[in-house]
Amino acid sequence: ARKEGHYTQKQSVTLAAKEKKTIDLPALTARTGNLDVNYKPINCEVFLDGTRLGISPDMFKNIIMGKHKIKISKAGYTTKEVTIDISEGQTATLTGSLEKVVAQNYPNQGGSNGIGGSSSAFDGNNKTFTVKGVTFTMVAVEGGTFMMGATSEQGSDAHYGEKPVHQVTLSSYYIGQTEVTQALWKAVMGKNPSWFKRDKKPVEEVSWDDCQDFVIKLNQLTGKRFRLPTEAEWEYACRGGKKSRGYKYSGSNTIDDVAWYGGNSSNETHTVATKSPNELGIYDMSGNVYEWCQDWKGSYSSAAQTNPTGASSGSYRVYRGGSWIYYAKYCRSSFRNCITPDSRSGSLGLRLALSE
Repeated sequence: ARKEGHYTQKQSVTLAAKEKKTIDLPALTARTGNLDVNYKPINCEVFLDGTRLGISPDMFKNIIMGKHKIKISKAGYTTKEVTIDISEGQTATLTGSLEKVVAQNYPNQGGSNGIGGSSSAFDGNNKTFTVKGVTFTMVAVEGGTFMMGATSEQGSDAHYGEKPVHQVTLSSYYIGQTEVTQALWKAVMGKNPSWFKRDKKPVEEVSWDDCQDFVIKLNQLTGKRFRLPTEAEWEYACRGGKKSRGYKYSGSNTIDDVAWYGGNSSNETHTVATKSPNELGIYDMSGNVYEWCQDWKGSYSSAAQTNPTGASSGSYRVYRGGSWIYYAKYCRSSFRNCITPDSRSGSLGLRLALSE
């Protein structure tokens, strides 16, 4: 039994006339090497033979030996495509920089992945999109300045990872009125990974990496630049943006009004937008499912920031918002947690963001 890039398996067999035998050969073992990609700017997407590997900089292990086509891309930058030869037991290295595309080709992007750009096209109106018969709405969030982290209304439930409180200024953007539903995920990806299956429930059992693939395909279908929200964008929207009334949870100090959580969910997710919205008309930012953010997990600084995008690198991606299975204190506006980007859970989904 032979396959390119694998060790061959052999077995000798003696057969008598008209004798039949079934031979079970061991599974072929791949002959692999590694690929170390260090391209600037950080968080470039890396594709191997058309399949997304992850984000640069990173060491990608157990790549089958042989020639592979590598693509490195990032919104607002030129794309690099090369062919590289992976040798068994060796590490191939790719280093370099993508060139930034001139601003007029990417209006209002202002930074990587369209985060924190100019808001000249922002008209303050919600936007509705339809993909393969599935409609979803993006809520307009007018930019502004807020205090991020363990502010006073978070009380004794706040933990050290939410401190110090610091000033953040954001440009205007759009964020999903609801969590991404199973119907929308199926329309884009052609399958539904969720444990609690129903079209109008939030999709779950999706990793951060899965979400990046979803966003790429959604953008191909719509011609837009959807993405995950930054952690700061997520918290600002959760708090109600410029309309914030300073609630502990998203839209209320009474969690049962706005959230499906461990105290009322009957141990399952629920149809989106069945609790009350927050001040911006956004649903389920507290409870139902946790939501991935774009950022690597990092410690807060007391310094004021403008359009922050989190740590420059790391091992864990941030998620926010609490879920159907956890206590109320994990549904607070400032609560933050993190996990490896390949992790999946029945309590973890996503919400889209968009800069235009």
